[in-house]
Amino acid sequence: MKNYKNILAVCLLILGTSSCKKQLDIDPKQNIDANVALNTTADVQNALIGAYTFLATGDLYGNNLVFIPDLYASDNYLTWRGSFTTYRNISSKAIVSDNADVRRTWITAYSAINTANIVLSALNVVNDANTRNVIEGKALFIRGIMHFELVRLYALPYDASGANANLGVPIITKAVKTIDNVTNSVARNTVAEVYAAVENDLKSAITKLSAVDDQYAAKAFLARVYLQEGKYALARDMANDIITNSPYHLITNSLEAPFRTKNSNEGIFEIKQNEQSNAGTSNDGLATFYASYQNATGGDVGRADALVNTTFYNSFEAGDKRQTEMIYDGTGARTGFFTKKWYSFYDNIPVCRVTEQYLIRAESNFRLGTAIGATPADDINTLRTRAGLGNVIPTLAIILNEREKELDYEGFRLHDYKRTKRSIGTFAYDDPKLVFPIPDREINVNKALRQNPGY
Repeated sequence: MKNYKNILAVCLLILGTSSCKKQLDIDPKQNIDANVALNTTADVQNALIGAYTFLATGDLYGNNLVFIPDLYASDNYLTWRGSFTTYRNISSKAIVSDNADVRRTWITAYSAINTANIVLSALNVVNDANTRNVIEGKALFIRGIMHFELVRLYALPYDASGANANLGVPIITKAVKTIDNVTNSVARNTVAEVYAAVENDLKSAITKLSAVDDQYAAKAFLARVYLQEGKYALARDMANDIITNSPYHLITNSLEAPFRTKNSNEGIFEIKQNEQSNAGTSNDGLATFYASYQNATGGDVGRADALVNTTFYNSFEAGDKRQTEMIYDGTGARTGFFTKKWYSFYDNIPVCRVTEQYLIRAESNFRLGTAIGATPADDINTLRTRAGLGNVIPTLAIILNEREKELDYEGFRLHDYKRTKRSIGTFAYDDPKLVFPIPDREINVNKALRQNPGY
């Protein structure tokens, strides 16, 4: 998505190398100065860049929002061999309420939300109506997706058949002066209320955004939200719109291309990575943890902390290119199987790919007994053909398996298992152990917050 991608490139130049360092003994708070007046359009646009900067950090889409949902659902899927206790505890479901990765993800997500709210509070200084709408739409997009990511990690899952009255996360729609005060004195909203707010922000963003790329980024997330809620007709129609009308399409000649090609035709929303955002093995990033090979000079690339579990590797059908081309034998810091999706430190991170939309449309059509845009068989077999496999007559189990194979190690596993009510190892989908604690620092300063059970 060109406009978002260009903004993120600027953001990462501003970000510098220091904010991405993996130093778990340091409070991950990042400072913003909400006391600085936004008096011009340029001021507001710079503040918007600041909001996007947060998204690119290792706290959010630069690592944790992609890595942690798979690490948390690692049973027979991902093997953690790293030394960081915070990640080991997440993998083993032995999280404590002062877990630094739980804390930094919460803080930085709310920092992004607060910066978006600062932008929204200053729209009156933007005189040009079109520019104002675009800025507003992008700020709403950020606020919407951050509330979505937070409620999926820090609350029990949305239940399409329930009232969803369980505690979600605080909905923050007003700017505050400092990050420390973002959620002060604010109670947790219900899961239903948070999802409603997410929908409203994304739908409003779509109406405000003028560029096609921007609109479809918001639509891709909204389709993901609808699927998580079990709103299959809405998810199907949104996915069909993206497949049919957007400029994005499947790259049929290479499974690896969407992860090696910046701004690829398959990537709807990508996060840029470069020497400032992820400078190598000592840093915080997907390739840092997933990669294990030697470069041209014989040096090890990656820490090789996250391995493809052999049980998952063996679950692929014979000849599946998603196994033979996208999983490789490690030759670096560790041997074993590793995903090739997160292979280079400086490749873009495709957060939303059009591939996902084929899977959303297929699953939604199947569940509804419809064939809007294509039959479930057409969509699933399109992906299987690309993977070098023959056609199948899909069942729900086949569709979910194809989803898992297509989107492996892209941050979907935890959320997919929860929404489909599948157990993760010995843990039921709604086990409190599969929900992050509200960070201790938040509970200590905000007496209105209630902690999740078990913490």
